[in-house]
Amino acid sequence: MSNLIDKLFQGLFFVIFGAIVVTGLMITLPKYRQAAGLEQEKAELDRRIDLKNQEIAAVREKQNRFRTDREFVEGLARENRRVFPGELVFQFDN
Repeated sequence: MSNLIDKLFQGLFFVIFGAIVVTGLMITLPKYRQAAGLEQEKAELDRRIDLKNQEIAAVREKQNRFRTDREFVEGLARENRRVFPGELVFQFDN
């Protein structure tokens, strides 16, 4: 009789242990998938941040050129049809 009770307890132990493992997997797998999705989202956000940082660096470089490079400012002004005061301008019609 003792041997039968031991086998029942051993079987019950394996059933309970199996149930715990299955429950743990059921809880863990969705969280793992969610974490993987969040990692991809983070990588995309990091890439976009790097892109914006490059754009900011380009704008700052352009701002610096406005302060230091007179020829750059004059070139932009000429592209936008600006002239110095008193400068003679010829316009041609097509």
